[in-house]
Amino acid sequence: MTVKTLFLGSNHEALETLKTLNENPNFEIVGVITQPDKPVGRKKEIVETDIKKYCKEKNIVVYHTESKIERYEKALKIFKPEINVCKSFGEVIPEFFLESPRYKSINIHFSLLPKYRGAVPIQMAILNGDEYAGITIIRMSRELDGGNMLAQFKEEIKKDDTNITLRKRLVKKTTEVLPEVLKKWISGNIHEQVQDESKATYCYKENISKEKAKIDFKKHTAEQIERMVRAFVPWPVAWVVINGKKAKIFDVKINEEKVLKPKEFSTKDLELSIGTKKGTIEILKLQIEGKRVMDVKEFLNGITVASIQ
Repeated sequence: MTVKTLFLGSNHEALETLKTLNENPNFEIVGVITQPDKPVGRKKEIVETDIKKYCKEKNIVVYHTESKIERYEKALKIFKPEINVCKSFGEVIPEFFLESPRYKSINIHFSLLPKYRGAVPIQMAILNGDEYAGITIIRMSRELDGGNMLAQFKEEIKKDDTNITLRKRLVKKTTEVLPEVLKKWISGNIHEQVQDESKATYCYKENISKEKAKIDFKKHTAEQIERMVRAFVPWPVAWVVINGKKAKIFDVKINEEKVLKPKEFSTKDLELSIGTKKGTIEILKLQIEGKRVMDVKEFLNGITVASIQ
């Protein structure tokens, strides 16, 4: 049995999911809805997305809805999907579009729903020191990530996990489990599980803004700062001000041997340690504005740190 599948997605994670379905004989990708090409870089050159490039190589029709109702209506007439599958798409999808296909619309969300509905669940799981992250495959509904659950998979958060490393594992896990979940759903062998609304939490892009990424040594503990650094790569990247210049922080460790007051710092032995609200943090890798990323020893060699804010 081959199911006519319309895929909606826009980033690298979506591309890996699309590849998995396109290479599986149980799914016929009748089209891909993705975000339009956008200007990139200082020259604002229009560059095709990786998804669009892949679709051209595989002769898959690409379509843009641009949040317009009439374009969603037209997409249903053009593609006549039996199921919609969505991953990291970037638009609010109208309900009639979600309900139209025979097997409805399915979304892959990187959290253990109902916890962390919204845009930045991986970052929030790291920031909050959670033991587990995960994947929830849901039937899409009007409510943000509030649809009934088809399957859920836990993924342990390692002590050194960053947004990048944890995300890679979740993407890989998705490619491994999604086809089988969809096959069971289509064959009627999955019982939908309603989410417990009383346990729902939400996270938005504003939770990882550049302002939120500013380290405050009087407000944050060493443990909180260590989590911030891991959660905020590759964007917006945790930062401080050193000698009046913005410094992005890419790697730190908690120094349990040194005891410093909040904002007090030491550069002894080419180590940059800073006191926090509780505990001492040691910066290992950073990037001063206008410079490349470097190890702290290289940074401190030949420079005097006068102030850290």
